[in-house]
Amino acid sequence: MDNQDTPQPLPFFFVGKTVVTNRVADYQQNKLPLLTQAIGKPETQSIWYTKDHIAKLLDEINYAGGDGLRFYFGNYEPEHPTFAGQQCILMAVTREDARSGIIRHVDVYLEDEPYFDERSVLSREFSADDDEADRGFNFGSPCPPAC
Repeated sequence: MDNQDTPQPLPFFFVGKTVVTNRVADYQQNKLPLLTQAIGKPETQSIWYTKDHIAKLLDEINYAGGDGLRFYFGNYEPEHPTFAGQQCILMAVTREDARSGIIRHVDVYLEDEPYFDERSVLSREFSADDDEADRGFNFGSPCPPAC
């Protein structure tokens, strides 16, 4: 919100501090210890994304003619130098697909999109040798270790 002097309605997805606090506490008390034990080190508790990251993701949704995002939970590879075995969030742009009167939101894979080859050789904001370059849209900062 650019101007906090002008009240705006709360977003429809607002759930409030109590719901957030209770759901996080439940995860931390019931699932986090099991996951931490399973991987033998502190498991991911949250992932932070910059405002610019979210804005660029919205730009990509628009570029792809998308209608939303799907969030997947995954795990980093065991050989990952920083986050081995930890949970991650993977985001997939979705696009509406209406067949037989049924509307579905299907994942958009950039590799299957027109102009992918041309886009993939254009300069990006990180080096191809960057340790984080293999994370796709998953460029958040997992906590732990980056809390």
